[in-house]
Amino acid sequence: MNLQHVRAMARKEWWHLLRDPRSLALMLLMPTMLLFLFGYAIRLDITAAPIAIVDESGTAASRDLSAHFAASHAFDVQGGYTDRQSVRVALQRGDLWAALLIPADYAPRLRQGDARIQLLIDGVDANTARLMHNYAQLLIRSLALQASGKTPPLQLEDRVFFNETRESRLAIVPGVIALVMAVIGALMTSLTIAREMELGNLVMLRTTPLTRNEFLLGKLAPYFVLGLVDLGVATAAAVWVFDVPLRGGLMGLIGVSALFLLVVMLQGAMISIIAGNQLLASQIALIQTFLPAFLLSGFIFAIENMPLVLQYLTYAVPARYYVALSKAIFLKGLSPLMLWSVTLPLVLILVVLLRVTLVKARRLGLLS
Repeated sequence: MNLQHVRAMARKEWWHLLRDPRSLALMLLMPTMLLFLFGYAIRLDITAAPIAIVDESGTAASRDLSAHFAASHAFDVQGGYTDRQSVRVALQRGDLWAALLIPADYAPRLRQGDARIQLLIDGVDANTARLMHNYAQLLIRSLALQASGKTPPLQLEDRVFFNETRESRLAIVPGVIALVMAVIGALMTSLTIAREMELGNLVMLRTTPLTRNEFLLGKLAPYFVLGLVDLGVATAAAVWVFDVPLRGGLMGLIGVSALFLLVVMLQGAMISIIAGNQLLASQIALIQTFLPAFLLSGFIFAIENMPLVLQYLTYAVPARYYVALSKAIFLKGLSPLMLWSVTLPLVLILVVLLRVTLVKARRLGLLS
């Protein structure tokens, strides 16, 4: 082996890296970004889970129990809920994760050693549901030990909504659909314009009467159709293979999926225009879509358990909204109109991305 040849080739490769600062920055920043994202986003416990307490007893004993839950770091007691119907509606809309119901006969039955309280739980995320039940059990035991040093003379009965069997796959499969669509939609479209730029085809296209809008629409249309086909396959597999119930309307699911697909496709198109070559575009697309969709969308890890900075960052992640919509349509039977506060940000992101993509195309002289 000739070391001079190796040294010459290494020197040449170094010059290539230095002449491509975007790839160099990507390689240097990616490990740090992965470390911070995985270190801060992945949390397998719960903190400040929104819970309501309906105190039908109104006694000193029930107020003591409520105060014990309010003092816990695991729960964040929400006010304004005074009856069982209101907490059920809030659980369906996702405003609450759980609700503690203290019956009217709580105090006398506590003195008799036969008190019962009920915990209503949103079971869409099976792991979070189990954790909330366990935390509630620990709080009851610690309250009893503080009061008398004995085993608590009350029982906690829980009722899980939307995922009665607490199976994780019922929440994971709708999230996987978002992950697949984000990666496929952005990755495929990130290569298309960069390929034309690399091959020099844009020079020839400038001699045609094709406009920017027509060029962009024609480029994205085939991938949009393929994305909807992927959605159909994924939905059929979710319902018939994984037994995930589709409680909401199919048209609502198709509508929000088409909206999300347009968003991630425009992301890919913008990346393609900025990167200018296929290799860099594919790398950026994976980092911009896969990692945020996996870590910052609520697909696996609850957003509310993340540090405040990351929680604000998730508002710019389109997958955050689609995961929430997908789970709500599949498991809760809600329509996108009922979840307008989640659907509207996705529409706004679409408008912003479309505007930015057209501006970038104009500045780079892509067509007329």
